[in-house]
Amino acid sequence: MKYDHTKKTNRFAARTLKDFSTTMFSLLEDKPFESITVLQICQIANYPRATFYNYFEDKYDLLEYCWSLIKDQIRLEEALDICHPHETFELFGRLYDCFKEHEKLLTKIMAHNPVEGELFASFTRYLSVNVLRIVESLNIQSETIPLPLAVSFYSNTIMLVLEYCFLEKKRISKEKAMIYLRYLLIKESTKKGGPV
Repeated sequence: MKYDHTKKTNRFAARTLKDFSTTMFSLLEDKPFESITVLQICQIANYPRATFYNYFEDKYDLLEYCWSLIKDQIRLEEALDICHPHETFELFGRLYDCFKEHEKLLTKIMAHNPVEGELFASFTRYLSVNVLRIVESLNIQSETIPLPLAVSFYSNTIMLVLEYCFLEKKRISKEKAMIYLRYLLIKESTKKGGPV
């Protein structure tokens, strides 16, 4: 990403970034990501193209910035400070709540951007990388498989359940989604025939 959003920004930069990200989300409600151009973004946001390129390499870079805003809203970084045995479920709960809070926007965006399209592939990649980084920091222990494989499994399973709940438009409550996640992540008890 060209712009380092972790550094402190002045009011002009903050307003400019907000205008560009708001414009991107607004356009995504009406058209596929593939058909959005930098020129359209600049015209609607009311900035010259030179200003856009001061902050972003291209529309993909702006899209990544939009994903970082969602990550900040979810407060994924705080998951690094969670110190109880069910960190993975806390992380999933935060992601679920954010998806639920923006479900109307997500539904509008999905009307023009299919799950198998470029937009959701970008979002899934971005969130997966960040979830993977956080899951790596959690206290996951595995005696039978290498830690990197276990971390990828946890991260991918979290994303799989979220995609099933929201991107595939299944109407599943948070409680039910947690049950699915627990069932997929925790060893099944052969004595009871269900998840431990």
